[in-house]
Amino acid sequence: MVNIEKLKTALKDQSISIDQVADTLGCDRATIYRRFQQSTKFTVDEVDRLSKLLNLSAEKMQQIFFDR
Repeated sequence: MVNIEKLKTALKDQSISIDQVADTLGCDRATIYRRFQQSTKFTVDEVDRLSKLLNLSAEKMQQIFFDR
């Protein structure tokens, strides 16, 4: 399960907007908001792209996207 609060913090810390996330993932803002509400899930490809956008270490990626 994605830790949305940690993801939002990572985005805020790097001043990355929802528009930038949407552009990176090739979708619209509404899709990103649905992901943040966890009504739809991030795909493996999206996790990879976001990890690169945020320049996340493997450990940080694990904490954000695969935290239980």
